[in-house]
Amino acid sequence: MTLFPRSGSLTAWANAYLAGTCSLDEADVGAVGADALHRIVGLPGETEPVALSVGLGRLRGAGVTALRLVLPVAGDPTGLPGPAQTTIAATAAGEVAVTVAPPGGPTWALVPQVAGEPGSLVVRWEVLVVDHSAPPHGLPSLGEAERGLAEAMSASTTTLAALDVAKGRDDIGPRLSDLDRRMRELQLPSGFPQRAHRMILSAVRLSAVVSIAEESDGAAVSASEVTQRGAALRPLRTAARYALCAGYSAHAEEAAVRDLRGA
Repeated sequence: MTLFPRSGSLTAWANAYLAGTCSLDEADVGAVGADALHRIVGLPGETEPVALSVGLGRLRGAGVTALRLVLPVAGDPTGLPGPAQTTIAATAAGEVAVTVAPPGGPTWALVPQVAGEPGSLVVRWEVLVVDHSAPPHGLPSLGEAERGLAEAMSASTTTLAALDVAKGRDDIGPRLSDLDRRMRELQLPSGFPQRAHRMILSAVRLSAVVSIAEESDGAAVSASEVTQRGAALRPLRTAARYALCAGYSAHAEEAAVRDLRGA
């Protein structure tokens, strides 16, 4: 799983634009970030790829009220109601932004495809159809994800100590320091909920620590211990993944409630 998913950035900035708290240009610049170029491909009514700013305008005109982040992995496509073609594409990418709209509105998924060399990356957002479902389709709400993350963070100290993650490793401190620097540089829209922002940062850090733990068998010396190690780390990674989905999608949760009330 990418620690800073492009679909998360797109979700946050598009939602700010759709909510009227930032301009289209600001959303475009914020979502593109350090990439060279973003294009949306396959948008209904468009025969050619369109600029991200144009695509966001088309989404708004089509009735989309928000986007939400989904981070599917093999065996856990939670958040995606189908069809299979969309789920497979999104799982292969490891991330996707899904539209939120009133009943009868567009049900689309934007799946990123990244090409190019570092410093000149081009992202093509492929628009695929998603089955209609009330969001977030099995993913936890912001409050639920917050509680799940808090429990996972509490359990992680004991779990990681028992797995002896630091055994023979002298690179953990520098790597976490670099991560802290990258987290300070994370750009989110003005007015982004602080509660959701804090949860994103906590989830990123937990996910990074789990990734470090997965790189080495630590104190495990047998196949059964390796299996136990994987089983111990899995719920921590899942909690972090779900927290990222809920955090980046905070505005989508509010939009979905408004849409249901207006139905």
